[in-house]
Amino acid sequence: MINKCNYMRKFTFEEFIYLKIKGVEIPIEIKRFSFSSGLKLLGKGNDIRVTTSDYITKKRIKEILKPYKEKIYERYMEGLYEEFELQEKKDNLEIKAYLEGELTPVECFDSRIYKYSARYMNHKILLPVNPEELNYENIYQQLDIFYDFTAKRFLPEAFEQYLVCFSYKEKPTLRIKKMIRQWGNCKSSTKVITLNSHLIKLPPELRSYVVFHELVHLIHPNHGKEFYSIIEHKFPLRLELDKELKKWSFVLRDNYVEEYPSEKSG
Repeated sequence: MINKCNYMRKFTFEEFIYLKIKGVEIPIEIKRFSFSSGLKLLGKGNDIRVTTSDYITKKRIKEILKPYKEKIYERYMEGLYEEFELQEKKDNLEIKAYLEGELTPVECFDSRIYKYSARYMNHKILLPVNPEELNYENIYQQLDIFYDFTAKRFLPEAFEQYLVCFSYKEKPTLRIKKMIRQWGNCKSSTKVITLNSHLIKLPPELRSYVVFHELVHLIHPNHGKEFYSIIEHKFPLRLELDKELKKWSFVLRDNYVEEYPSEKSG
């Protein structure tokens, strides 16, 4: 019988065994934990793995898995089919989304197999999506999560960078959230600045301009002569930047994903 393994125990090292079942050589990753008892089978497709202790040899693991060969084969083939199915859907659902002012390829990976959050890697936005639910609505949702996470990681850095340009009696509070009508706002009475998480889509200079703009509002709540004087001292090309921001207003809407027909389709 395959027993449960305690995941809280210390992980030591990884290795592989290979089982030949029905003419197919199936790789199985071994994850060993100090003082773990028993053996547990996990995953499917190319991600089949077992967890066990430091003391069970590869030969013994193969012996323990013998009664489960049919189950392992089914899991392996099921995983390969799902990966193939996901690739087919991806081939007919090619998209790009804005990041740092550029259209960036978006790729989806099977969220049931790989337990990672949305991330940017190798010049691509990678999103976790269940292949059975691979559609634009779910991609929109995952992109919102990605933008929110990325904005909360990088916008505070820009905020702190320009904060030192001012001498406030009280440090303002920064909030980050998705907004559909404005890039940011400032409540001078409560010293709260709110930045749109979708600022992360803009070119870096425009993003910096918005952050600085909101910080100036803590001194001058209205768009008066003194307000613009401070802005133009830091950003001499203010009028051009305002025009650029208006051009980028389309990414505030929900339909921010651009669709591209697959080269393989049609």
